[in-house]
Amino acid sequence: MQVTGIALSTKIIKSCAQKTAMFIELDGWQAKLRFSACHFIPGHPKCGRLHGHTYAVSVRIEGEQNGEFILDFEKVKGAVMGICEELDHRVIIAENDTRLHIARKGGSVEILVGKKRYVLPEEDIAFLPVASVSAEDLCSYFAGRLMEAIAADNIRCVHVRVDEGIGQGAGCSLRNGRGAA
Repeated sequence: MQVTGIALSTKIIKSCAQKTAMFIELDGWQAKLRFSACHFIPGHPKCGRLHGHTYAVSVRIEGEQNGEFILDFEKVKGAVMGICEELDHRVIIAENDTRLHIARKGGSVEILVGKKRYVLPEEDIAFLPVASVSAEDLCSYFAGRLMEAIAADNIRCVHVRVDEGIGQGAGCSLRNGRGAA
């Protein structure tokens, strides 16, 4: 059966829309979804020392098209940039890390971990409700915050990758329990 070019294109488009997932993506390095921060991983031979990274946050969002878009890129960029700004040029501390003993005293924070003692101005710290400040836990944190920020029923899944430098990072996926299946 011969089909004209236009009819064939329409047929293919309809077929793909029914069989494939639609998604949008933002590359953290290219889209400037970045922040610089320092952290430490208690007990690790190298990462147990206070050190910093320039992080990039890449995002892939799967869902159903709602009008022209799955989700407006600007809404996603704004949400990710907002989280990045909260962490930029801060010391990132995992509030739920049981290896840390954290005490707030008059604008300062004392953090004890093993034989180490850090005293920092509270305004320089970003406390996160996570068990670690590894790239893995940071991407889970970003995924949860992003899912809350976009709050759209047409979104199936949010994938986030947090790079600690070019070519090195961790990713995770978070399914939306509210809407699209």
